[in-house]
This record gives sequence, C-alpha cells and structure tokens, in this order.
Amino acid sequence: MASRRDELNAYNFARKRTVAAFLKPLPNGSVESAPRPVRTVVPTAVLGLLIVVGFGGCGLIKPAAPAGWNNPGEKVIVGDKSTTRYVVLNSKEKDEQGNSKRLLHPVLNLASARLLLDPSKFEVVKVKESVLDGDDAPPHGPTIGIPYAPDRLPESKDAAAKKTWALCEQPGGGADSRVQRALFVFANKDEQRAKVTDAGKGRLNKRGSLYVKDPDGAEWLVDHLGVAHQLDATFPERMLRQDVDRRERQRLDGLLRGILFGQETAPQAVTEEWMNTLIKSPLPLFFPPVKDAGQPSSTTGVPAEHRTNGKIIEANGEFYVVLDDGVAPVSPFAAKLLLEGPVGGAVYQNEAPEPVKLPLASITVDQPRFMGELNGRQVPWPREETTRTNTHEQSDGRRVVCSVYYGGNRTIPGLGTETDVREMSTWAGRGYPAPIVDGSGSTYVTPGSGLLYKEVTGKAKDGSLFLVTDTGLRYSVQVNNDSADTSGSADNEQNKAQIRLGYGDIAAPPLVPREWSRLLSAGPSLNTEAARQPQGS
Repeated sequence: MASRRDELNAYNFARKRTVAAFLKPLPNGSVESAPRPVRTVVPTAVLGLLIVVGFGGCGLIKPAAPAGWNNPGEKVIVGDKSTTRYVVLNSKEKDEQGNSKRLLHPVLNLASARLLLDPSKFEVVKVKESVLDGDDAPPHGPTIGIPYAPDRLPESKDAAAKKTWALCEQPGGGADSRVQRALFVFANKDEQRAKVTDAGKGRLNKRGSLYVKDPDGAEWLVDHLGVAHQLDATFPERMLRQDVDRRERQRLDGLLRGILFGQETAPQAVTEEWMNTLIKSPLPLFFPPVKDAGQPSSTTGVPAEHRTNGKIIEANGEFYVVLDDGVAPVSPFAAKLLLEGPVGGAVYQNEAPEPVKLPLASITVDQPRFMGELNGRQVPWPREETTRTNTHEQSDGRRVVCSVYYGGNRTIPGLGTETDVREMSTWAGRGYPAPIVDGSGSTYVTPGSGLLYKEVTGKAKDGSLFLVTDTGLRYSVQVNNDSADTSGSADNEQNKAQIRLGYGDIAAPPLVPREWSRLLSAGPSLNTEAARQPQGS
C-alpha cells in the first residue's frame, strides 16, 4: 500500500507534467526542463515597460510640430488631415514690443507659397491640425495666393533643359469644320517623344514631303527639315517682268503640282499658326529655265548625239544637264523638274522624258552645279526627289501633320547660319503622337516636366521670361524686383521671382521663338506681390 509520501510525490509529478505539456510540449523533453511560470512574468513586465518608454521617446523624437515650423517666411506647412497648405508671414501690425505680428495664411498653391518664402530656407513640413488650431499657433490670416498658378513645379535641372515641341493638325470632321490642332511639349525622358523624333515612326526622311495649303490659298511643299517651299511655277518670268497670262499661269502651276504630288491630289488645309512655325524659304519652287532648251549645244562634254540644251544625263547614279556652254551636275529634285516640265517638253517632244544613261568616262563636267546658287546665294531646294507623305483625303490615311521643333538652331544651306535657323523636322501619322486628355485645352506637356525659357523674336537673344508646367499654360515670370520692401536687402534683387521659384541656378534660360511660345495659353503672372494678395480683395 502506497504511503502518504508516495501519494504526494505522484501528485507533484502529475502537476509538473501537466505544466510542462503547456509550457514546453516537446516529445523528448523532461519534466524538470520545463520553465517555471514565474520566470515569464519578469521578462513580460520588462518588455511592456520598454514599449511604453519607446512610444514616449518617439513622441519626443517626432513631436506634433517640427522645431521652427512657425518662423515667418521659411516653410510650407501642410495640415496632417486636411492637407491644407499654410505659410507664416509677418503682418504690418506690431505687438507691444514693436515686433511684427505673425499670421498663419492658407495659400492657394505651391507656386504662390514659394514666391513668399526665403528660397535658402524653403522646406515643406507636416503639422498636426491640433497644433495649427492651438493657442501657441500664430493667428489665422486670410487666404492668399495667385489663382490658377501651378501647384506642381518642375525640378530646376528639368526646367533648364531644352524640350521638343510639336504642333500637330488634322482635318475637322465635316466639310466646313475647322482644322483640329494639338500642341505637345516633350521632355527627353518622355517615351512619347520617340514617336515624333525616331525614323520609321512617322518622321519624314529626305525623300518625304508634306503638301499643304495656307489660309490665303498658297500651296506649299514642306520638306523633312521643316522648310516650307511655296509653289510658284512662273516665278522666273515674273522676276524678269515677262507677261504670262492667267490661263498659262494656271496651266503651269497645275503641271508643277502634278509633277510633285500627282494630278488628282489636293493640298491639306493648315492654319496660319502652323505655317508660322516653319522655316519659309525665300525662293519658291518653279520650273528652272534652260537657255535655248531643245536647241543644239556647242559643248563637247557629251557624245555628239546627246548635245541638246536641257537634256538630262545619268551616270553612276548622279544626274547632269547639258547646257549651251558645258555640262553641269544637277540634283535629282531639279532634274525631275527639268525632265517633266517645259524644258523636257522642248527637249524630248514626242519622246518619253527619260534621262540618258552613259558611262561617267564619256562625260566632261565643266560647269558648276545647276541651280546650286542663284544671285550668289545657295538654293535651299530639296536635293532628292520627294514623295507626298500626308494622305488626308483617306479616312484611314496619315491625316495628322506635325511641325517639330527641337529647341535649338542648325545650319541649312541657303537659309542662314546656325544662329538663326531652327532645328526642326516634320511628321505625319494616322493619329496624334500622344494622347490628349479631355479638358487639357489640346496641350500636352510631359507630366512632372516643364521649361523656364525666354520668348524671343527673330534673331534676338533676350526676351520675356516664362515658365511652362504640365498644366499646359505659360506663366509670365517677373524679371525685375517686385517686392514692396525698399530696404535694399540682399533679397531685393533682379530675377527675384525666378530665384524664389527654385530656379536661381538657371543663368541662361533656353530661347523659344515667339511663334512657338504663343501657342501655349497664358496663365497668370508669377510675382511676389500677386502671391501676397488676399483672396476677394
């Protein structure tokens, strides 16, 4: 029979075994290895104390309001719940000590806020609403700012970089509807930009052209460099004051049109604004005259059977024209006009106007390039034969034509130097190169991007300062000091608005021609005095 001691030992063993099963349920664990319940109380209490201390320390490290949040003219303050923006400014009122009283003003947008703050101390801070409404906060002032000023500003590096501009037009929906237009301003990082700049995606090459008509009825060939050449078949006769009757002029204009674009082709109507973005050639397209075309030539530079003024020779892929006093190289474009125009009619008469193919060794070239220069100036005509690219008459054709400007200048023979000829290209496609959002005013600017630029006219190197943002508007930026403070402090300087907006490091903003700048709708002027005005005043 078990003794009392044995019963007590059995009870204690069973109790320990039960506790061990809950605290350390290991299949091979011993009863003696189980932790004692009391041992877990102390660590739990210590951990809880650390958590409490941690939250308390966090409150000290991250207070409800950052230090100096209410210093005047330094920070954009954002309410933590409403996200309302505020700025603290000194008012004209003085306190008992003679110091300016501070007021907490709601501000309409970020641009207005930046115009009111010290750019060297600018910072955006978040403050609890309870602090903003508390007794320690400055009294609330009226809402201030510039209505419709931008709420998002491009970074300085982006604002200083040239952009790619594209003005695109397409026919309207009905017979009498207006031309539809959209403007695009692409940053280099924008994937949409490649649609107008990359070959094979609609950008015209040297053998492509656009056939358009301006609002005055003049017809133009626009080449791949953005140069517009007006069609004027009888230009030489008019310069020589030779009379050409209206019917003959119409016949020759129609012949020139047919050679360049096809007899049944009609030009695409474009606006005056679109035409103004192009580089207009001072010399129109016409039929180049050849003296005594169709008559025998005195040259010995070609075999005797081909000595006819105006005859076109082809050798090794290059073209030459026989003149009365020699043989001259000629571009494929001018050769086509000679072959199929009045000169070709006089030379070939009842024959097909085809160039005569000869070996280069049988030709002696002794004259300068035909139509290479005129009156001492290079002729800016296309060199290659061109094919019309825009097919606006087709419902699924390439109905959208774009003039593309790269923000800089280049050299084009016959048109000027690198300082006054825009770097451009042209584009044609079935739709706009980038989607236009409803309500955007048919203007697309790369999201988050923008440009600080000077609007110039002609060859000018200075002009009015503007900022364009992804709102699609251009904002005039006041250049002279617009502060009411006349203390003569360092803050009282030129380009104050530019500096306060965060663009003080842009010493030479890019130049943009007025014709392109004015395509953007105008926004409000950005200056400190306008930003300080209370709403409703």
